[in-house]
Amino acid sequence: MLHRIPLGAWFLVGALVVAGVQAVYLSRCDWNPTAFLQVGTGSPARGQIERDFPELWLEPTLGHDGKYSYLVARAPAFWKADAETLANLQDPAYRYARPLDPLLAGVGGQLSPRCTLAGLILVQILAGGLGAVALAAFARSQRLPVVFVAVNIANPGIAGSACLLTCDALAHAISVLAWYYAETRRVCVAIGLFALALATKEYYVLTPLALAAALAAHGHWRRASALAILPPIPIFCWKLVLFAAFGPGEGQGNFTWPGGGMLASATLWTTRYAPVGLLGIALVAGALVAASAPRLPARLRLACAVWGLLGLCLSELVWNDPNDLLRAIGPAWWFVSWAAFRIALRSSPSPSPFASASPRSGSALPLNSIGA
Repeated sequence: MLHRIPLGAWFLVGALVVAGVQAVYLSRCDWNPTAFLQVGTGSPARGQIERDFPELWLEPTLGHDGKYSYLVARAPAFWKADAETLANLQDPAYRYARPLDPLLAGVGGQLSPRCTLAGLILVQILAGGLGAVALAAFARSQRLPVVFVAVNIANPGIAGSACLLTCDALAHAISVLAWYYAETRRVCVAIGLFALALATKEYYVLTPLALAAALAAHGHWRRASALAILPPIPIFCWKLVLFAAFGPGEGQGNFTWPGGGMLASATLWTTRYAPVGLLGIALVAGALVAASAPRLPARLRLACAVWGLLGLCLSELVWNDPNDLLRAIGPAWWFVSWAAFRIALRSSPSPSPFASASPRSGSALPLNSIGA
């Protein structure tokens, strides 16, 4: 059934789902697209953005990250940004650390304010389509059913990203596509895509690291080293430049000791945010349970382990907001659902990227040919 649905159709489905989520959100905001910017009445960025959009929709609080995505998209070269923009970003070392999404949305800062906002919205829609294509291709390679793709298109973290104009949807889509290429032994392509995913959101490095650890456990040290070392190099160099310009930044405030953030926000997640809060807790717990399931392949167990542990180590700042949490652990939705379908479909084991195979029509790399 899955092979009968063309990938182009999946792209349309994924893009339409994201556009539909955005439309529902806008319908609650008088169809004012500036609501995506999440500018709060007390936000320091209000004055600057209000000059670009006199009809600016204001949130009753400080708002959320959409305004920062917009400001970076308007001035992606931080060394050319004016003092007002840097001040309104509040933590430029952190805001500029994820350059790919705003760079694409604003076409390098060349667009007008309204076109930049349209670009930010469009990137979310295109990321939804790309993510659906990547999931469909991945599901085909793993002999998973259509419902697996549908479940992952409904990832709540992607929906949150679509409405808050954050980089999660694009990072996730590229990361799934990179994993698919790694599974089909086209490792050079996978490395390039993982590097793009990390340039979109840096801690997506957990995914290639999990895959590299599984490869190393099977004795494929060359491929493991390439997947672990090469993708982080571009974003690491970029962060060194940001560190030299702005210092360390405040992004480390998103993390704490394991379980600290969850416990500190437990009352919110079981009352005010239920049932969404319980979903977040269940997702982290499900990842940790899958990580200990001996019948699952090592690469899947390791991926569940690293994303489950990430969820445990997120601070109260993240756990206090259901959108923030579900976006932060968005890949856990993919890996936990994969584990669940693998357990349900035990009679149809997924192909392993570690098994010996010959290149297919010159596109797939043999296991020992990385870098050749």
